[in-house]
Amino acid sequence: MEYLGENLLHGIECSMDKFTSTEVELAQYIIKHPDETSQLTSSQIAKKIHISPATITRFCQKLSFSGFNEFKHELKRYVDLRDKPSTTTTIKQMDYFAQLYQNHLDIIENTFRKVTYPDIQQAVSLLTHASKIHVYGIGNSGVAAQEFKSKFFRIGLNVETITDPHQAVMDAALSTHQSVVIGISVTGRTKEVIRAISIAKEQGASILVFTGEKESELSQLADLTLLAMNKSNMHMGQNISPSLPLFLLFDLIYTELIAKDYKNRIHFREKTLKALYDNY
Repeated sequence: MEYLGENLLHGIECSMDKFTSTEVELAQYIIKHPDETSQLTSSQIAKKIHISPATITRFCQKLSFSGFNEFKHELKRYVDLRDKPSTTTTIKQMDYFAQLYQNHLDIIENTFRKVTYPDIQQAVSLLTHASKIHVYGIGNSGVAAQEFKSKFFRIGLNVETITDPHQAVMDAALSTHQSVVIGISVTGRTKEVIRAISIAKEQGASILVFTGEKESELSQLADLTLLAMNKSNMHMGQNISPSLPLFLLFDLIYTELIAKDYKNRIHFREKTLKALYDNY
């Protein structure tokens, strides 16, 4: 559920037309007594205003919460935010920013725990021995694919990124056993990417996949899969860029690649940067 903060009660008021008469009674109680509601269980509230616990669950789900516990957690945030002194200056003193900070730490920790050093070494080996690197991604994964090209092209790798599904399948048909083809899909279910990767695999290309789902159809096609943390189960996951876990994986590979061939990679990076700056 996306963080609502100080808009929570306003959101309830704006949703009144979705509620039954019993749910309206519950909504009015919450609006009048947010502090008390945030401290009670669903059974206590049900008994207090003479409604069923099932009504409370349905009410929360109509507001897009999984149930009362998630709603109560959000309501507690609202109460804390309302009571927080306006002089707060440290960003982590704000409850929702503190949760966001923790989520970022969890992504970093999860990535470093799941990805092994041999995985990174194998990825670097694939990239450095490829005559050409083809990167496919659609939507948000397309944004990550573009970042991959921007990052690795500058240090001398022959990278081509394609975010159009029709161009991807045509490009895949022209790949060879000397190509490395990269598929990016956090869900691992993006049909356009799966189709292009399947074609490339038939051409004998080496397949590197970035995904959040180890057992996905896309992952099954890979010679090497690097797992990006799936943040969908995070309370504030919707507030985090979907590309963040992917960018972290790119940074790990990039760092190892430079470490393995520092002099040449730095030379390429300085050369490309100089060309860029010379034009401005």
